[in-house]
Amino acid sequence: MSDRNSDIQKQVASDLADGIMRIQQDDGAYRHIAAAGPASWTRLTVITWPYNLLVAGSHGSFHFERHASDTIDMFGWLRRVRVDPGNWAEKLTNGRRSVEEYDRDRLEALIHERVSEAVAEDWAPDGLADAVREEILGDEWMHDETSAMRLVSEFEHGMTYRSECSCGAYEDHTSYDSAVCWYGLVHKQQGKGHEVSVRETGGFTFSETFDWRVSRLDYHFIYQCYALKWAVARYDRMRGYGLADLAAAPKVVAS
Repeated sequence: MSDRNSDIQKQVASDLADGIMRIQQDDGAYRHIAAAGPASWTRLTVITWPYNLLVAGSHGSFHFERHASDTIDMFGWLRRVRVDPGNWAEKLTNGRRSVEEYDRDRLEALIHERVSEAVAEDWAPDGLADAVREEILGDEWMHDETSAMRLVSEFEHGMTYRSECSCGAYEDHTSYDSAVCWYGLVHKQQGKGHEVSVRETGGFTFSETFDWRVSRLDYHFIYQCYALKWAVARYDRMRGYGLADLAAAPKVVAS
């Protein structure tokens, strides 16, 4: 368990330590349970029906759906598994992406890792670390995932290029535009035997950034996962002690 998850689990235990549970409905797989932590003002509602579970309250609403032979009663599923927010997020009707948030710390860690590798392997252009710090890490748009990933993917430092002609002539450049213009402005050769190409010969870019995972699960989703486990345990304890009737919500009588 990560330190973050452990901290959230402890917070749930603290918030609901003196939690009061009310059973609004308890009919097999159909349940409606409400709980509240008086000291923390935390509210929790859990509703189940076959293959479905909805948790709501102070920390948001999340709808789980899991079709399997053993999940008609979703409480039965919760009893059998340990809290695993990463796995549980896959069971959300809105999908995992609905409970992910941008993790700037993770992105910065990936950036530092790539720069450190280039330095350690002795192919980093001079001034790379300073350029990264100024052009990426110090940019005000690092707070936004889309903008931050654009900064990273478009970053170039110390790039060098070579214009090469099929006749054997070539020239090195520090700018792609200069390399492209070499054929028409310098080499000035045309016809058969003079086909020019441009290729990178050095420099640093952040490659394959499309594979980078720079998100983490939302705090409130993780909180509700642990709150669900608390709710099932409290519900079972009450039924085990024969206290379910005492926790039943008062019936409303029409006047």
